[in-house]
Amino acid sequence: MINYLFFNNDYFDLTLYQYGREQCAPYHTFGPGMRNHFLLHCVLSGTGTYRTSFNGNDAAYQLHAGQAFLIEPNKLIHYDADGEHPWEYMWLEFDGMKAKEYLNQAGLSQDSPIYRPSSEEGYKTCFNYLKTIIDQPELLPCEVMGYVSLFFGALIRSSITAKKTVKNSIQDFYIQSTVDYIEKHYMDEISVEDLAANVNLNRSYFSKLFKKITTKSPQDFLIQYRMNKACELLRSTKLSITQIAHLTGYANPFHFTRAFKTIYQQPPMEWRKRNISAVLRKEENYANE
Repeated sequence: MINYLFFNNDYFDLTLYQYGREQCAPYHTFGPGMRNHFLLHCVLSGTGTYRTSFNGNDAAYQLHAGQAFLIEPNKLIHYDADGEHPWEYMWLEFDGMKAKEYLNQAGLSQDSPIYRPSSEEGYKTCFNYLKTIIDQPELLPCEVMGYVSLFFGALIRSSITAKKTVKNSIQDFYIQSTVDYIEKHYMDEISVEDLAANVNLNRSYFSKLFKKITTKSPQDFLIQYRMNKACELLRSTKLSITQIAHLTGYANPFHFTRAFKTIYQQPPMEWRKRNISAVLRKEENYANE
């Protein structure tokens, strides 16, 4: 199995968490279980079964090479490899402001989770972008995200369930202005009222619009942004938890630690130890290649 964690959290249209490839053993299985973010599994060879439930109705999908299946966050799912011809697949774990929009454009959702290509050329183009970042671990973060964007573009173009979308430039302007404001002021004690006032909108309307476009509430988005910055500081500096709390908009370090544990299910110091070790192991692997 090949698995890469993506440590750069500066990208908010699409936030990448990890990606990789695995040749599964016969009957290899996952679940029943849930994932924290969106995942796409792209089948390279072999076959397997993906099982999910929507509105109380169970569904099972048999997949083969050239297809992919979508896992949505916090949904109960199960998948397993065929006993005779187990699948090999690549996966991409992601989230972000544009994640749901891109998936919708490709016609993918919880009730329609299977990507079926319009042509062999279409899925090969799409899958090759994902192969590139897996096969070239030396790529810079901006290059990785460039290929991820190309992957989604090819996914949308080649999907037989792709949908045409109508762009709402005013709404996009409100959301982008809000993200810009958060990027500049996340270290300050800003509130949802401040975010709404920045774009001259009523708080209630602003909150509904923001969640409709990004699938996150403004408060949740702000917290996640701050936690992403905190992870960067934990991983790359020796600053204390109190200092990092202040640099990410938390006057009280206990409030920061509680918010961090809510998202990552572990305290900041434990996260720091584990992820610094992961980075060191990755660097050692590169040095030994």
